[in-house]
Amino acid sequence: MTGLLPGYKTCFFCGPATGGLGLEIQYADGTVFCEFIADQRFQGYDGMMHGGIVAGILDEVMWWALFVETKVISATTKMEIEFKRPIISKETYRAKGQVLEVIHNTYNVTGIIENSSGHVCAKANGYFRRLKRYTMEDVMKHLDFRGVPQEIRSFFQLK
Repeated sequence: MTGLLPGYKTCFFCGPATGGLGLEIQYADGTVFCEFIADQRFQGYDGMMHGGIVAGILDEVMWWALFVETKVISATTKMEIEFKRPIISKETYRAKGQVLEVIHNTYNVTGIIENSSGHVCAKANGYFRRLKRYTMEDVMKHLDFRGVPQEIRSFFQLK
């Protein structure tokens, strides 16, 4: 399975029309990823993306990596981030997320953001727990499938 994943309609990070980042998250070979341009609207220090936005992007790609690999609806319980290089406004970056391990109902996921030269600018290790309150049906009604290929759409079909 390869291609564009749906966006969560009301999500600041992956929602297509929220005024947020509008990340177009892709999936291929066990990795979730997206490219983005660091928008000046989301800067902290002049010319640099705010660390909270960087953390949110990492959280987003880690959540989607877990969801695509397991179909588990989860929430972040802990996240540790190392900021290695600034994310400079108007430059292009790639964020990636990948599941590392599952221990009982706790999921360990990693995420990185790289610049166009492939240097790691930020990396995170996150722990997620299953949310028993939400079902796939609850999530499905909020997903936007515009532009999503049939192979990915089929993955999301309710059984």
